[in-house]
Amino acid sequence: MKTLMTELKFDGRRLVLRNAGFQFFSLLMPAMFYVLFTKVMVTVSSPEQARFNLQYMGSMIVYSGMINALFSIANILMRDRQQGLVRWLQLTAHGLRAYYTSLACWSLVMNGLSVAVLGTIATVVNHVQLNLSQWFSVLLIVVVGQIPILLLGVCLSFINRTELLSVASNLIGFPMAIVSGLWWPISMLPNWIQTIGKQLPPYYVNEWLGAVMTHGTLKPTNLMGLLIWLIGLSVVVTWVARRQLRWGGGFVNA
Repeated sequence: MKTLMTELKFDGRRLVLRNAGFQFFSLLMPAMFYVLFTKVMVTVSSPEQARFNLQYMGSMIVYSGMINALFSIANILMRDRQQGLVRWLQLTAHGLRAYYTSLACWSLVMNGLSVAVLGTIATVVNHVQLNLSQWFSVLLIVVVGQIPILLLGVCLSFINRTELLSVASNLIGFPMAIVSGLWWPISMLPNWIQTIGKQLPPYYVNEWLGAVMTHGTLKPTNLMGLLIWLIGLSVVVTWVARRQLRWGGGFVNA
């Protein structure tokens, strides 16, 4: 426990306090999208707009978590490996358990922060109203449902070139946000894109959030889809991590 607490303090300083610019960016962009789409670009009737304001808050919370996982966490993991920190920790008596646990905890904390920030903006700007139980459910869904997206960020971290990681994060992150219906309703997209988007983790999390916030019906297929992604990405991460730690390589070598 002492080792974990030490690691949490260390990672908190470099992930949050010393990385405040990126954290501001990861929250500012979704917040700007939220205000833009709910105050400037939406011209529907009041009941429909109120529902849209609520659902789009959930979309931007998911999007904020994607930015953290695919850009911040992926970059931190790659840099730690390149600088030899991962190899050094692997050789210590405590191993890598505290290191990975700490990074996962801070990533989930940052997801919770997105709920607080975007929830506050939605409440103040658009008078979104949720009861305490709903807010707690939203926080729980964001923390648990974003784990597959976090694992995707871990997969990207095995790329061993900073430039290529940046390109890959952009090519995966932004298109996935679009086709998953985070930037605008998925019903506005062509049918073939909807088919793809409805199989991706952000769509499942967003639908789960929408069901909780609007007292809708949760589709079992959404939970099953998240579970399949969770298992599949866990297998990939475990296999590649063991291979990388054994041979000192990654998906792409410099």
